Amino acid sequence: MVYDDLDGAGRKDKARELVEYMARRTRLDDLRAVLGQQRPEQYAATGQRPGLRLPPDSPAATGQRPVLQPSARNPRQVFISHATADAAFAQRLAADLQRHGYRVWIAPQSIRPGEQWVAAINRGLEECGVMVLLLTPAAAVSPWVQMETNVAIELERAGEMVFVPLLREKGRYPGLWRAYQWVSADGEYGAALAGLRARLESPLPNPLPEGEGTRRRIHEKTGIELIRIPAGPFRYGSSDADKMAWDDEKPQRTVDLPEYWIGRAPVTNAQYKRFLDANPGQRVPFVQADWATPYNWDEKRRAYPAGKADHPVVLVSWNDAKAFCDWAGLVLPTEEQWEKAARGTDGRIWPWGDEPPTAERCNFALNVGGTTLVGQYSPQGDSLYGCVDMAGNVWDWTGSWYTTGSARALRGGSWGGGDLDTRAACRNGGNPHRWDGNVGFRVVELLSDPGF
Repeated sequence: MVYDDLDGAGRKDKARELVEYMARRTRLDDLRAVLGQQRPEQYAATGQRPGLRLPPDSPAATGQRPVLQPSARNPRQVFISHATADAAFAQRLAADLQRHGYRVWIAPQSIRPGEQWVAAINRGLEECGVMVLLLTPAAAVSPWVQMETNVAIELERAGEMVFVPLLREKGRYPGLWRAYQWVSADGEYGAALAGLRARLESPLPNPLPEGEGTRRRIHEKTGIELIRIPAGPFRYGSSDADKMAWDDEKPQRTVDLPEYWIGRAPVTNAQYKRFLDANPGQRVPFVQADWATPYNWDEKRRAYPAGKADHPVVLVSWNDAKAFCDWAGLVLPTEEQWEKAARGTDGRIWPWGDEPPTAERCNFALNVGGTTLVGQYSPQGDSLYGCVDMAGNVWDWTGSWYTTGSARALRGGSWGGGDLDTRAACRNGGNPHRWDGNVGFRVVELLSDPGF
């Protein structure tokens, strides 16, 4: 039986909601079977509706994991090298650095599903701008630590990485390691953390690559990296010639925007925790449901799920996202601001161009089956301006209405949605009071002096 009473929502929105509901429960095959039974002629002619289609080279279709290239080196990402015996201290250190706005590469959390250990270490060393060596007698005899340290020292000599030995326990260490100034960590933990943070900030007075000061900056209160979007016109929406477009994207028109700064990535769990720590009365992301289990925070400790510090925060309503922005002195992007950052000024269909998405460019169509690290698909999935995850991973809340008074606009598609959802012009709407495992947000800052 089919009901036309959709409680004010459009049929496309309800269809998308159904697809994502089934995706969360890994039951898309059941949905396809029903479609084949209820609409046999249409289903036989098309195989699948485009919004449900899995690309032929996706992991879901081939049974293989995507091979991703390392992201560009991040001067605020820290590689922690440690012996197995020192894992507990290293994990505590990683969590504290993340709370202070650093991204951290640490085994085993940073090793992606299906990724070989050596490949993962190589990727971490290529992506991180800092290596912290947890210096103990166990580390000195660990072949893995020795290998990682030797590579880091070579990168440090080439000016590509900052190498910081953290002396946890006195002992006899290789001469080359002793040539570097150590940060003492053999006493009180709080003092060790403060000393390490001071050392990390010291060589990085500007935490961005040289020459990019007018294009990128770090928002001090949140640790969010912002990207400058210059003033000027761009093509907004979709034309009638675009056969993939939905009616709510039309007509295509020229929109002229002033300059603004937008989050390079969706807000992460670690960044959201800063907000929660400063606002003890704010709810933590938690939903009492099986599908939410991978993303639920610990309500008592107000801590995010292990290994997801740099995943986008989800289970946040529009109201939660706005509360974060109000605290941080930021705003949610309008749909126009979001779309310009995603597609640039040339009217491209996806952030990277007009080629359809693949498992190497973004997290969609159940390629992974859940959220991924922000920036994991960089640079191949980046927008013209260098924004990441604007196609797939999680939908972004915006400050705009989709249906005035009842639904806020969402942009970008998600890990469970199809290829059409990942187009830069695709629009969706959501109840501002609802929490989902595939919806997050990014932020915008407006500055009167863009160069500061």
